Amino acid sequence: MRGTLTPGQERNGIMAIARRLHGEVWVAGSGSLVDEVVAALSPHGVVVVTGEPGTGKTWLAGRVLDAVDRKRVVIGCRGLPDGPYVLVREMVSGLAGGDLRPVLAAVEADELHHVCRALRDLLGAWLVVVEDLECADHRSRQVLRYLVTRPPENAALLLTWTPGAEPPLGTRLSSAASAGMHHVEVGPWTAAETAAFVGRSCAGELHELTGGVPVLVHALVNHLSSEEDQPREALRRKGVPRSVSELVEQRLASLPEQARPVVAAAALSRRPVSISLLGEVCGLGAPEVEAALAAAVDTGVMASADGRAFTFHPPVSGIVVERGLHPIERRRGHAAYVAALHRDQDAPGDLVFHSRSAGDLVTAARYAERAVQHMNTADAIELLQELLAEPDLPRAQRGALAVRLGRLGLGSLAYDETVALLRGILADGRLPAGLRGELRLDLALLLANQAGDGESGRAQLRVAIAELGRRPALAARAMSALAVPYWGSCHVAENLRWLAEVERTVPDRGDPVLLLAIAVNRASTLAQIGDPRAWDAIAELPADGATIGERRELLRGCANFSDAAIALGHHLAAADFLTGAEDLASRSGPSYPWQMATSNRLRLDHVTGRWDGLAERAKAYLELATHTTFVAVDASLVLAQLALARGEWDEAEEYLGAHGLRSMNGWYGPVVICAAATRIRLALVRGRTEEAVDELAATVEVLHGKGVWAWATELVDAGVEALLLTGDPVGAKRLLDEFAADVAGRDCPFAHSMVPFGRAAIAAARERFDDAATLYDQAATLLAALPRPYEHARALEAAARCLPPSSGRLTEATRLFTTLGATWDLARCDHLVREHGGTTGARPGRRGYGTELSPRERQVARLLALGRTNRQIAEVLFLSPRTVERHAASVLHKLGATGRDELRPEDHG
Repeated sequence: MRGTLTPGQERNGIMAIARRLHGEVWVAGSGSLVDEVVAALSPHGVVVVTGEPGTGKTWLAGRVLDAVDRKRVVIGCRGLPDGPYVLVREMVSGLAGGDLRPVLAAVEADELHHVCRALRDLLGAWLVVVEDLECADHRSRQVLRYLVTRPPENAALLLTWTPGAEPPLGTRLSSAASAGMHHVEVGPWTAAETAAFVGRSCAGELHELTGGVPVLVHALVNHLSSEEDQPREALRRKGVPRSVSELVEQRLASLPEQARPVVAAAALSRRPVSISLLGEVCGLGAPEVEAALAAAVDTGVMASADGRAFTFHPPVSGIVVERGLHPIERRRGHAAYVAALHRDQDAPGDLVFHSRSAGDLVTAARYAERAVQHMNTADAIELLQELLAEPDLPRAQRGALAVRLGRLGLGSLAYDETVALLRGILADGRLPAGLRGELRLDLALLLANQAGDGESGRAQLRVAIAELGRRPALAARAMSALAVPYWGSCHVAENLRWLAEVERTVPDRGDPVLLLAIAVNRASTLAQIGDPRAWDAIAELPADGATIGERRELLRGCANFSDAAIALGHHLAAADFLTGAEDLASRSGPSYPWQMATSNRLRLDHVTGRWDGLAERAKAYLELATHTTFVAVDASLVLAQLALARGEWDEAEEYLGAHGLRSMNGWYGPVVICAAATRIRLALVRGRTEEAVDELAATVEVLHGKGVWAWATELVDAGVEALLLTGDPVGAKRLLDEFAADVAGRDCPFAHSMVPFGRAAIAAARERFDDAATLYDQAATLLAALPRPYEHARALEAAARCLPPSSGRLTEATRLFTTLGATWDLARCDHLVREHGGTTGARPGRRGYGTELSPRERQVARLLALGRTNRQIAEVLFLSPRTVERHAASVLHKLGATGRDELRPEDHG
């Protein structure tokens, strides 16, 4: 309950609100409001409580009665018989100990003024509570008005009523204002208050259904199980709680008989209804409908913001009305809606709903075919899934709708239910082969893309090709998917054989979207393996699409091309592809490819050194991309690599554990190989060399099976380092030579930049330091041109280690690491400088920072906030534990913190 207690200026004859008390939950207790009402009634006074049904008037009155110790009489007006002075007689019968005769005599004589005076004298020091005053008889309300405006000296009155057309005590109660009458207005909860009480993901829908009325929220929460996260559908299926039905039925009881058919028809609509539509559905003229709706508004059953569209108030009332209709009445009503709406080109979704509810599934399927063309992908998929779940849907309609669903599902993030539906439909052995093949193609693409199950997807594709023998364009589409090298463990030679088969069999004419999808797959395959022909294949694609379907295919292409370009080192091209993807997405709606492109942007920002705020963006993306783990893995990889560079090794290990960052079920995209490289580096940092070598061996085995190394640059870099650290320069050279031979004829500049880096590391291990420095410098120049600033800085640092002290290289490496925020690498570089007597980088004890943290102190503060010990911090920052202890004390002192647990990592990021 949200309540307000106010003496003050008059509003509609009652004291207006001067102060609001927020967040008072009536079911849990509103002590402050109860206390204020009790104070307003002590030792005498008048408090009027108003509010819609279910907002807590009775609750408040009950708590006030519990809190006071005085004689009281309590009357509920709802259900009292008609007739003059009925309420007054009830009051008198409860006032024991006084002389009742003057009041009763005046009542019998119908002398209103004498009744008022006699009752006022009789009240003495009693507390009188009258609930639902709007239900009292007219004469009794006149008596109450007298008592409110001329309150007894020692008595107290607590009155409750539900607002209606006219206040039950009339208007212009200025004398009551001067007499100190108080008004408490109780209202519904806000959405935030409902969410706080409900504590479930469906709180928003519950708030909408109930209008925030506390008693309704409470009843529905108790009625619905914790697993039911779609309250509206659950209520239609299992019914409405009796307490809610009774509350609605109280309002419905006062509806005129002639208004009931109109209200019943309105309850069958999913959205606000107009007067004209209800007239057509009910077969009534506008005046009759207007009168019925006016009565419904007056009784609080319905509401309208503009006088043109009407809806139930609150919406759960409509469900109560609908559930109260006989099933035959409901079907007839829905059929009437279909007849009324069939000419409306803007209502295909409503026509599907009403046709289905009327039991006409063939008509519903026909309208569904039209509706999905005008809906966003998520809504269209939900509509088709609901219709396909109908067990009586004829086979022909089921097949046609399933094809629609499969096509839409390819661009959707939520794929589980669509996959299950397609599997179920394919189990029907009576489907024609061509239709079966088309559905299987969609299932295969969903499995390989959104589900990340490349092996299952490829198996379904091979079956689909056989089923599509008479549909060459669809068969070519399936072949083009088998050409994608990321899916499955097969050798790249097999992918290229399928690509050649596509080029041989694809028809010259056909569905533009289908032919464009095949062309996109061809270009994607070439790009992913670093084939120079990819650029011509991409250039042959149209710059824009004439339809949403074509734009979505081009968007998918941009996502694929940017992914390959990032892995290969074409970073400017990747940025252009992502810009194109953003434009296409803005004109084709949210989709799975757009989510891919968004995650690719995170990776591009990481490799090109845009690290400022990157961790926060990646974490935010992880929270949003909950539907498809194989889209979210890019963000997890970026966070792992950032954490590794900052010396936050526990966090890096946690991020690397994300589902999808290992090659499971035949998914071998660049992100999986990069994750393996990051695990190798992390294992080396933590002294687990055997683990690093095992990870390398397992991933190299995968690459041998694939026969392509274009996206394995980071793995080879980490692998060479691991093998050299374990004393195996021969193995390191063998790995690098195999990699260099494969990428030599491919268009992958990142790989070409890191080949001299690897050769330099091997030369340095063999103590050929001049050769190593020259090769590192060559790598640094190539990496700077890409750009790959992190690897560029690593190359400069490595070159400096091979030569006599050289401040130039180390200064530039330090600058790059500082700009990136690579704490661990910066500390390592700074340690090298200190070893040679230099002062480049962050320095402890630097004067001039005053109460602000120095750069070194900020590094220490973040690691302290992450729970690291002094020894662990010393290991990351290449300092002694005693030095770290001194920095830690300074950090706590400057920040005014009494302990490490008061520090937050994000404040020192």
